[in-house]
Amino acid sequence: MGNPYKPTDPTQASQAAASLTSMPTLEDTESQMRSTIEQVGQQISAINPAIKWAWTREDTRVGCNPPYEQSDGQEIVMGSYVSDVPIPEQNWQQAHDIAQKAATTLGNTTVSVFKDAPNDHDIQFSTSTGTTLRLGSQKAALITGSTGCRLPANKH
Repeated sequence: MGNPYKPTDPTQASQAAASLTSMPTLEDTESQMRSTIEQVGQQISAINPAIKWAWTREDTRVGCNPPYEQSDGQEIVMGSYVSDVPIPEQNWQQAHDIAQKAATTLGNTTVSVFKDAPNDHDIQFSTSTGTTLRLGSQKAALITGSTGCRLPANKH
């Protein structure tokens, strides 16, 4: 078993850091994620108007995970876009499809299903660079995500 705290090999770390320059800036990715999350929410509300969304938590900037941990990159964990009304079971597949379509336009094609039971859903769409879009519904509904590791504009 590998050591999860072992730093990335310097050659791999420098290659990973260099790859960040070909990606959109942290700020551009954050803006795109915020817009995507809000669009997904609007489209879900269109299929069930009882579902109303609001941002409930601030974004959080964090350091990057390996192999980017030695770079100047940062990651933004998006706030929570929440509806007090959960997505009804009869609307879940439509909501899932809306989120998946939006995630695909971001390049988020890896699907992780954390929960998939009646009235208890939690799914995440991600990329190899750490960008995520997550949709869940239980007692409330949640859309959130993260930018993955990106260089801030002043380091790009």
